[in-house]
Amino acid sequence: MADTRKRYGGQGNSGARMKVADYRQSKDNLDEFPRTSTEKIVVTNTPNIFSYKAHVLVRKPELIQRFVKATKADVGGVGGHVVAAEEVKGIITKFVLENNSYGGEPIFSSLMVTHTGDDVAVTGVMSEKTPMEVVDRLMWDALKLGAEKAAELGLYGPGQDLVADAFTGNLRGTGPATVVLPLPVRADNTSQTVLLSFADKTEPMAFNYYATGAYLLPRFNSGLVIASSKMKRGYLFEIVDLDTKAQAIEAGVHPRDQKGMDRKMEELSKGMQEKVIILRAPEDLYDIEGLCRSSRFVVARVWTRGQNGEKDQLGYVVSAERLHNIKTKKGFTYGGKDDPVLVAFAQGDWPAPGEITSPWAACPMVAGDCRGSHNLHILPIPINWQTSYWSGPIISCLTLAVNIHTGRIGAVSDQFALGTPWDWVRQKASELAVQFRTAHGIKQPATLHEDELEYQEGWKDRRARLEQKFEFKPPLVFNGSGRRSKNSVRL
Repeated sequence: MADTRKRYGGQGNSGARMKVADYRQSKDNLDEFPRTSTEKIVVTNTPNIFSYKAHVLVRKPELIQRFVKATKADVGGVGGHVVAAEEVKGIITKFVLENNSYGGEPIFSSLMVTHTGDDVAVTGVMSEKTPMEVVDRLMWDALKLGAEKAAELGLYGPGQDLVADAFTGNLRGTGPATVVLPLPVRADNTSQTVLLSFADKTEPMAFNYYATGAYLLPRFNSGLVIASSKMKRGYLFEIVDLDTKAQAIEAGVHPRDQKGMDRKMEELSKGMQEKVIILRAPEDLYDIEGLCRSSRFVVARVWTRGQNGEKDQLGYVVSAERLHNIKTKKGFTYGGKDDPVLVAFAQGDWPAPGEITSPWAACPMVAGDCRGSHNLHILPIPINWQTSYWSGPIISCLTLAVNIHTGRIGAVSDQFALGTPWDWVRQKASELAVQFRTAHGIKQPATLHEDELEYQEGWKDRRARLEQKFEFKPPLVFNGSGRRSKNSVRL
């Protein structure tokens, strides 16, 4: 790939290429200290954190607006859609670290690269000094390079989620799932707990279990009743309508008019506008639950509420976007689920990490799984894990300790780590999934509605062939004496 220093450098950059040695790595944090344990028991694949060594603090770092940005995409998987290859993760990491510069300063002051199933994710802390277009370009180029490595290794579906023909200024509408959450700006209390969750083989609606659990119902979060923080006022939910197909039909387009459907969906997607509604929790509980029961509506953002119920701090953001809304060379026909990303605050005015994740202990079912065409119990997995039987759906969850003044990710914990009660949940979810999937097979409710089946060209062909063989005949009717009526068909 061509040298990208000029692209990201901006004015004032010396042009010197950055090196991996320019970063402090979390794996080396204990090198200068005596060990307090004689053995290290590995319970999870904790990600390595890269923090730029030479980052110079400004005079008043508490005035700098920083952001957490997470970007994830399937650029090629091992053994089908099972797991990301370490070489692919490595080349993406190396590219980001070596090109992590804009205007003489690092784009990401601290970052890490992880995978969930076969999706690779780059998560980092950036400041307002770097334009978002620059960061998105860096992510696009890194993922494209990862796709090239995947093709070289013979992995399945190289560049699968990079569905746009070219980068056009931002990542939205190009395929990768990406979210940005502004960190608080405050002089005291530099610590901020950030919860990060990745899902594979499922859709954005899966994250509705987070929102309609810990942010809405006291049975998941007792703080809604007993906390003295802003939590006691409830939250504001922004819910987005993701189904542009349904919107096109409601606008009068016939569902079988593919050209008309494509035209209307393209019209709806212009300007990157979303169809949204803001509802209040808990006052609008029934309305929120009613909308969030389907794949069409997703809680995309959550705010705390001020003293008068107004919007206060944003603290929950989901990559609420459907891949089948993105136009490709084949039209709006992209197959596969949407593998969303969530970034949220925890503690203080927000639920605790364990409260946010608690709805998954009930093993709810979500859409996705193998071929993106089934309902199945989601499996909470440790970070940097692979899919299991069939191919999911799976979800991972981390908490990050972030210093909002320095932009450094200090440490990471895995909410679904091995050796925790989530082992029991995984066992239960696995047993339920096997029973449900094998009992129903291709039949509903194990499979999705016909309109939501992915990779369905084969089914469309089969359905069209069978449609030609249907006939219109009068029904078989018997009169009271048990004889056939005159209009009845003779057997």
